[in-house]
Amino acid sequence: MDTETSSVSAKVIMATRKARTKPARARKSAKKPAKKGPSRKPKKSSAVEPVVESLAISVPRERAWEALTGPGVLGDILMGHVEMDARPGGAFAWHWGVWARAAPASGSSHAWRGHVLDAVPGSTLVLSGGGSTATLTVKGEGGASLVTVVHVTTSPGSFEDYQYGWADFLLRLKTRLERPALQGELYLRTLVRAKPADVLRTFLDSKQMAKLLPGKVKITPKPGGRFEWTWTEPAGVTDSGQFLEIAKGHRIAFTWEGTPRPTEVRVSADTTPYGAMVALEHLGMSPHSTHGTPGRGRQSYARMWAHLLERIRCYFYFGKRIRT
Repeated sequence: MDTETSSVSAKVIMATRKARTKPARARKSAKKPAKKGPSRKPKKSSAVEPVVESLAISVPRERAWEALTGPGVLGDILMGHVEMDARPGGAFAWHWGVWARAAPASGSSHAWRGHVLDAVPGSTLVLSGGGSTATLTVKGEGGASLVTVVHVTTSPGSFEDYQYGWADFLLRLKTRLERPALQGELYLRTLVRAKPADVLRTFLDSKQMAKLLPGKVKITPKPGGRFEWTWTEPAGVTDSGQFLEIAKGHRIAFTWEGTPRPTEVRVSADTTPYGAMVALEHLGMSPHSTHGTPGRGRQSYARMWAHLLERIRCYFYFGKRIRT
């Protein structure tokens, strides 16, 4: 272990102990109202002030641990490629696939690589690379788990960027593991650094949606109005439907005609300290049959909607700029 890695690891332990020994201070700071919206001034990160995010998940601890240490669920969460050798000294590589293709040119590979500093099966995973160290812990009994991330970095960046990133990671993990048992439903959630009304407005704006697909779009933005999306990839595929409900700033519902019989899609957005929490539900799908276009079954639609939500997240993060 090199000197820099040892130093960072020691700071993680010290920072975690400090947070645990001062609960009163944590409660006091939690009462302060958080500034809303993505325009707030970023707070510079510091090695002595870690990002700490926790979320309860209704699955056994073993299932949560399996998801954090295997490439399958992590790949779904990152919408990219993951390599993970969850043993001390093992290598890992997390690739955010959609961001690598959609984010404006910045010289960043949108990947995190490094080594596993420590791994206690079923309990603790410590990842270090690129000047950052993240300690992921899993606790729980029965059918409930608590997943906590403590992230310390010496690399340039914003405290709020790391906080937002890990909060979104945990929300996706929870949604992925707690997905509804009904096979005819899709349910996705993500955090977008924007106001809920701005996110929902993209589904009603032809120019913005054309960037997000990308493709050609026609929209009549009113209840009863129709939309038509022609995707660039897969080339020549056109989806259409009719708006059922437009509750400004809160929810949009529309029919989806790319299935053997029309199904329903609902998109809602609510305010959080990180921006908007966006939830997408696709209801009434057949669990096994292909839907309209050959090869577009339930899993294909799950990837399609997840990809679109990730492009929306990237779009607002970079100030409504995205590669098309």
